[in-house]
Amino acid sequence: MKCLIVDDDPLMCDLLEHFCSKIDGITSVVTTISGFESINLINSSPFDIILLDYNLPDITGEDILKITSPNTAVIMITSNKNFAPKSYDYDQIVDFLVKPINFPRFFKAFQKAQTFHSKYQNNEPRLFIKDGNKLVKINLEEVCYFKSEANYISVVMAKKKILTLMALKDLEVKLPNFFQRVHRSYIVNLNKISAIGNNALEIGKDHIPLSQSYEKILYQKINLLN
Repeated sequence: MKCLIVDDDPLMCDLLEHFCSKIDGITSVVTTISGFESINLINSSPFDIILLDYNLPDITGEDILKITSPNTAVIMITSNKNFAPKSYDYDQIVDFLVKPINFPRFFKAFQKAQTFHSKYQNNEPRLFIKDGNKLVKINLEEVCYFKSEANYISVVMAKKKILTLMALKDLEVKLPNFFQRVHRSYIVNLNKISAIGNNALEIGKDHIPLSQSYEKILYQKINLLN
């Protein structure tokens, strides 16, 4: 993975570059302390992962996000906790690290970026899940929605349902862009939605609750897909 570090603090750039050097999956690192320079770098050469400071002296990290490819994994690195809720508006943000940062937490964020990157390297959207004592390949395009049930997840398709031991938050980072969380207990396939209204979605004969906190990002993603 090719990495870009954007932070106006040279010491933070050095620390992040050191962290990157300890990870075999990162093959090259470019650093800049300028937001404007980062835009030129992003436009001239694609990056697989960007470590992005929110508070920059010339432009904000949010401005840079707006021109970043949706296929690029972004880890926000900042002391501004207020941006955390808004970060969910951007599909490419895989994690949000608040300074000071240690390597174990950084590595966890990198693993999320790696999973995100792998989704876009794979032409066939699929996922292996545990069904009893075997791993089963699921074609994600056939999945209508995922529902959390205690410590399990129901994988609901048109003609069958599989129950697997997994947390919804762990599943969420593995899914491609056409899936969206709409409730604390549901992640839906946007291509399977037949109607939206009255704080609910219709997928086939099923009615899925729609939480207000996920409503805005849902409509944004629907417009992007259309």
